[in-house]
Amino acid sequence: MKFIRITFIFLICFILTANLSHAKTKKSKIKIGVSVATMKEAVYSFMKQAMMDNKDKYGVEVYWVSSNNNEMAQVGNVEDLLAQGIDVLILHPVNTVAAAALVKKAQRENVPVVSMDRLPTNVSLSCHVTADSFMVGQIQAEYLVEQLNGKGNVVILKGEAGNDVAREITAGNKNILKNYPDIKIVVEQSHRAWSRDLAMATTENALTNYNNNIQGILANNSGMIMGAVQALIAEDLTGKVVTVGSDADKDSCQAIIKGTNDADVDKIPYQLGLGAFEIAVKIAKGEELEADKTIQNGKYKVPVKLTPVRLITRENVGAMKDRWPDLRF
Repeated sequence: MKFIRITFIFLICFILTANLSHAKTKKSKIKIGVSVATMKEAVYSFMKQAMMDNKDKYGVEVYWVSSNNNEMAQVGNVEDLLAQGIDVLILHPVNTVAAAALVKKAQRENVPVVSMDRLPTNVSLSCHVTADSFMVGQIQAEYLVEQLNGKGNVVILKGEAGNDVAREITAGNKNILKNYPDIKIVVEQSHRAWSRDLAMATTENALTNYNNNIQGILANNSGMIMGAVQALIAEDLTGKVVTVGSDADKDSCQAIIKGTNDADVDKIPYQLGLGAFEIAVKIAKGEELEADKTIQNGKYKVPVKLTPVRLITRENVGAMKDRWPDLRF
């Protein structure tokens, strides 16, 4: 009987230990919440795909929510993610100024925040992961300068006012153009929600005000350059004005093939999404981050991880077939 009791106790202990071990294993799975401003632009679907492709490899549960460019919806989304017990929040803000409050809310609940592509302003962050937007602007401008032989009137179509990506791309543009005194920036306009329609209207106004004496147009994203392309087509100026966008979305790439758009800069969204995801995993595991640089964000210093970019022209647009398989050549 004594032997039976000991054996029984041993079995109970074994079962309890196994159950505790199993519970610990389940609990140890990393939970990453991702709140993005929108899914209306195709680039974000590739960022999402990068995370979904790699979640099992890293033992991660990914909770992905879109706010449809609605600030209040993003507040609710972040609150829902925090309620689900996430370990790290990846935030792509609708409004970079208002997003500081969301970051602080997560931090009060001991959830570190990684910003992706757009930087919440004047707040501390564990890391900011972005394509090198300043380099995007430089690449755009270098291509433009080459095509214009260093002279002409240029329009810059900027994204949302106050947005760090828009600011950095435009700064990169100007960093190059300042070296060419015969290139004049005649219009520089911000556009709410990076609107294609508003960018088309800005281009139409520029063409009217300068009697079509515009030689180049730089846009902070692909949607806005396509708005500009529409305005140029209406004025029969296709091929007479150099156009360069950023993001290399499907419409822009198709226009490059067709000859109605000259170039775009691909921020390789899959790599951007993967970069943010891998940084979040490292933070969740307590591993040391290797930042490419540190930026001043108001009174805070934020480590930054940069992801690669590349120029897309008619010569290499075929490389985009992997992303956009139904491109027509």
